[in-house]
Amino acid sequence: MKYILPVLAVFFLALACLVAVARADDEASNSTYVQSGEYGSCYAKSIPAEAYGGKGTTRIYAVSDKDDKLIQTYDWYAPKIALIDTGNGLAVVRFGSWARGRKANADELAIAFYLDGKLLHSHSTLDIAGKPDNVSSSVSHYTVIKKHIGFRWIQSNDYAYDIETTDGRTISFNPETGDILPAPAAAPAK
Repeated sequence: MKYILPVLAVFFLALACLVAVARADDEASNSTYVQSGEYGSCYAKSIPAEAYGGKGTTRIYAVSDKDDKLIQTYDWYAPKIALIDTGNGLAVVRFGSWARGRKANADELAIAFYLDGKLLHSHSTLDIAGKPDNVSSSVSHYTVIKKHIGFRWIQSNDYAYDIETTDGRTISFNPETGDILPAPAAAPAK
């Protein structure tokens, strides 16, 4: 009888921890997302059509001192977007919604690139991870991107968009093609 209270206390503490973990793993529902372009000349407004997933509408506006002007419309929702005028057009980087499950796959969007309204290239979570189990996962979701490093100037009007993967690799993309750029050559040893 003297052990019942401590056992019950441990049981209820463990139950409370399980509930907290389950709640921490709940997928956040979609909400309207607004992101300005790299130099403030434009912005994106992404409006979800459903509580979860990528259905919705994204509009890109050019900023002016009077009325902002709608310049592009897409039939998708994204929880994160990056924009830059490359000098050769407006590059839009779209990121996928929550990836459900515990393994990367070819059907789940990780990142996509658009230039002046045209889809250039999309990369699945499997493309980014390299293999299905190369992910950071929770009870019901996973990710392959650890950090959105962002745009980087290379030369002239050439830019790259960089991400860091969950396994510590940096992947650079050409925002005007969506292609993965070759890794820079390592400096020679001294």
